[in-house]
Amino acid sequence: MDFLNYRFDNISLIIGIVFASIIVLQIAYYIIVYCRTCSIKKNKKLSVEKPSISVVLYTRNESYNLQNNLANILEQEYPNFEVVVVNDASEDDTEYVLKVLQEVYPHLKIVNLHENVNTYLGKKFPLALGFRSSSNEVIVLTDAETTPTSYKWLDEIAANFTPDKDVVIAYTAIKPKKGLLNSLIQYDNHTQAMNYLGNAKLGNPYMGIGKNLAFRRKLFFDYEGFVSFYSIPVGEDDVLINKIANRKNTNCVISSDSINISKAKRNMFEFGVEKKRRAKARKYFKFKDRLVISFIPFTTFLLYAGLALCLIIGIPWQYVIVALIIRYTTQIIIYHKSSKILGTKKIAIFAPIFELYFIFYNTIIELKTLFRKGNKWN
Repeated sequence: MDFLNYRFDNISLIIGIVFASIIVLQIAYYIIVYCRTCSIKKNKKLSVEKPSISVVLYTRNESYNLQNNLANILEQEYPNFEVVVVNDASEDDTEYVLKVLQEVYPHLKIVNLHENVNTYLGKKFPLALGFRSSSNEVIVLTDAETTPTSYKWLDEIAANFTPDKDVVIAYTAIKPKKGLLNSLIQYDNHTQAMNYLGNAKLGNPYMGIGKNLAFRRKLFFDYEGFVSFYSIPVGEDDVLINKIANRKNTNCVISSDSINISKAKRNMFEFGVEKKRRAKARKYFKFKDRLVISFIPFTTFLLYAGLALCLIIGIPWQYVIVALIIRYTTQIIIYHKSSKILGTKKIAIFAPIFELYFIFYNTIIELKTLFRKGNKWN
């Protein structure tokens, strides 16, 4: 019990206060932002009308995914919708698969691009062509490797389009598999979702994932679509929402029927490529939103730096451990509750360990993104 008799000098007191303040700020952020994904709360004003919907997805050499996933979209229980598939010069059986599906589902519209037509980086040109080829009021964006978990998916998305809401942000889960890589991907996807969904619920919609988001077609063209960021290689979905979404025109939906599910990256290389690309896209975000994204990673870095300083200058480890237990307990509880709502693989108990891993991993990704020249990311 000697630690109870410890007397703080000026330096140790300042460092102790800073260390404690970081923990308090992080706990507050967890409760205020991340906790928004810990329960399902219906938006107060849901639309009783059903807007016409065009589901738009881009595909290139994904005949297998189309065979397995596209029917779940085409068979949605919604009265007025079409599915627009932009086939970007696929060299596999994609065109044949789409023609066969079109014979069964007449509301499937196929847009075929030929070699060398897309002179822009990434999927912006094919997607913009898909939007122009669509016929309906609302565009729902997804992709070939993603499938809805409910036949009420479109109905749930549509209900959040009220007269004053033009953007709807929803969530995509990662299909669970055995292994450490899948757990890391689950954690990363879940952490990112708690941040952008929680902020959207608070009135700061700074991004959405192109596997499950929607907006009014007119809004896209009113903002001149992708014109202002045609130079970036990927991340057009993130940057688009950062550009057009705001507190007044956006709804965020978190419910079992609104979630869809996507395959995880097959290996660490593919995962790393995706992380680099999204890091590149974030450079086009508003400055305040880049601060929001960086808050927990940056303060976590400061937390561990403060931990080291506390131990170096001789602050009793008992005080440090108690503070960390409070912080980690809060983190695990919120991850656990949020995981149950978002349908994430059980990663809550390992969240503090995964967090420490990603502090180093994301720092490496950011440095590679900063010093890499040009727009080649794979």
